Amino acid sequence: MTVVIILFLLGFILITKGADIFIDCTVQIGKKTGISEMILGATIVSFATTLPELTVSVFASIDNYTTMSLGNAVGSIICNTGLILGLVVLISPFKVDKKMFFSKSVILLISVLVLMILGINGNINRTDGLLLIALLIVYMYTNIKSVSVRDKSKTDTSINASGIQPNKNKNIKITLSFILGLVMMVIGSRLLVDNGVKIASLIGIPQGVVSLTVIALGTSLPELVSSLTAIKKQHHGISVGNILGANILNITSVIGFSSLINDLPILAQNMRVDFSFMIILLLMLILPTMKTHRLHRVQGFLMLGTYIVYISTLYFMYMA
Repeated sequence: MTVVIILFLLGFILITKGADIFIDCTVQIGKKTGISEMILGATIVSFATTLPELTVSVFASIDNYTTMSLGNAVGSIICNTGLILGLVVLISPFKVDKKMFFSKSVILLISVLVLMILGINGNINRTDGLLLIALLIVYMYTNIKSVSVRDKSKTDTSINASGIQPNKNKNIKITLSFILGLVMMVIGSRLLVDNGVKIASLIGIPQGVVSLTVIALGTSLPELVSSLTAIKKQHHGISVGNILGANILNITSVIGFSSLINDLPILAQNMRVDFSFMIILLLMLILPTMKTHRLHRVQGFLMLGTYIVYISTLYFMYMA
């Protein structure tokens, strides 16, 4: 049991540190393209921070722990919105880019709606997964279109004006660090799944509860770290863009790719409890913000409180 717990914690550490290295590299690469903060958060940063969820859910699906694949993705959305963004907004309320927030929010709500419709029959199969991946392609396309010509030209001008040639050694270092971070996250994810399942069976906790809470929180640590770092440096756009983008990716890529391997069952608890809390949290985030173009401290308080109620509900259900 001791070895299992140590390996489980090692998985946490590898994911967190690997994501930290990976994010640093992707942000450096992203800044060279002149992409705006919110787009940077919704694309490069969110893709980087969602890799733990993707690797955990894909490995879980390969090993036939399919309830964990879906639970990890949905649990991460709830954790991202309720715990992480709730905490961020509670610490530091901020204004949002009206156009960018609206476009990402609409795609997110469409993704949730599609997931709910596809899951009516009780599972997400390979065909459903292909539809979700099609949504992912649409999302990526909208992000590419969102990159303004003005930002590109500003970046090109600054590079040309400086007259500085790219540092090959620095580029090699960034590339190697990029790969190292990715490998650390993959290994950490594997350790997290294998030992998370063992802990669940030893204690007698259902896989679904473990994946919706402990593992979902573990794989969401990169989002937490990057979001708190972003607000610390006054880059709020990266923070909210990261969470919105990560939530979209959890549905379109994490669930999408996992369902290509094995059908993902949707349990009665998923429909009644998990999906309900996910929708409540997303509406709590999106509707007031679309009206005022600002995330308020009271929203952070309510989202964080809702997350605590959700966790309490899961454990009360388990204890009963």
